[in-house]
Amino acid sequence: MSEQIGNKLPPPLRFELGNIAEYERANAALLVSVDEDGTPRVAVVSASEITSPDERTLHIRVHAGTHTARNLGARGHAVLWSVLDAAAYSVRGTVTERSAAQSDEECQTFELHVQAVLRDFQPGAPLMSGPTYKRL
Repeated sequence: MSEQIGNKLPPPLRFELGNIAEYERANAALLVSVDEDGTPRVAVVSASEITSPDERTLHIRVHAGTHTARNLGARGHAVLWSVLDAAAYSVRGTVTERSAAQSDEECQTFELHVQAVLRDFQPGAPLMSGPTYKRL
């Protein structure tokens, strides 16, 4: 069961997002937006596409022209889900697009303003990992 733990990123999660070591396996997060018909859409985002300038803000790069980019721009809210230290974190927030100067032709950058952070943790069943990918 999820419990709300505040409206700021906990320090370990803030550090982990955007700070991937040069290993063969790298962490990813799930970014949930909402399609026009109200259906959730899940996108896998590598940790290298996320930065956290402060404890209340995430910058997330997504491929331009995708359903996820359109959803973020049109509906203005999202959830970022990540696993760290045997727990799952859901970061809920409102989303605004950053200026075109901070994006490029292939990607758009969005700013997620943290409204709530939820944690799922079961001592008897700790999570081993979230989404991961192989670096080539």
